[in-house]
Amino acid sequence: MLCCDQRRASGGRLDCQDGMRMRTLTHLLGASPPSVSRLVDRHVALGFVQRRPSPDSRREVMLCVTSSGRQHLTRVRQRRDQLLLRALAGMPGPQRAVLTDGLAGLQQAVTEHPMLRHEVLDLPPTPRV
Repeated sequence: MLCCDQRRASGGRLDCQDGMRMRTLTHLLGASPPSVSRLVDRHVALGFVQRRPSPDSRREVMLCVTSSGRQHLTRVRQRRDQLLLRALAGMPGPQRAVLTDGLAGLQQAVTEHPMLRHEVLDLPPTPRV
């Protein structure tokens, strides 16, 4: 069983076609390089992630999710979605409406605030002119 940080690392963070640099994952997780390296080691041992040489730098390592890792992610996401749907179904209608309004407000705040939008979308900050 994977802990929350392991799921985060193997989840949306690494789930991209071209892979991700180890340094980028370290930054996204806000963790120390040795901690991320140990986390990646566990994922490699499970067969969920592969380390590959970077195409543009011999000093950097690219991390790529394997087909087993993608299958695992699909199962985790399906289970998460089922649990969330059950939890929402158990909420009274007025509470669901308040939650819906609150989440819509949060989404609007994130998309309207430039720095938050860049963090959520993992984009570099827009330079000021």
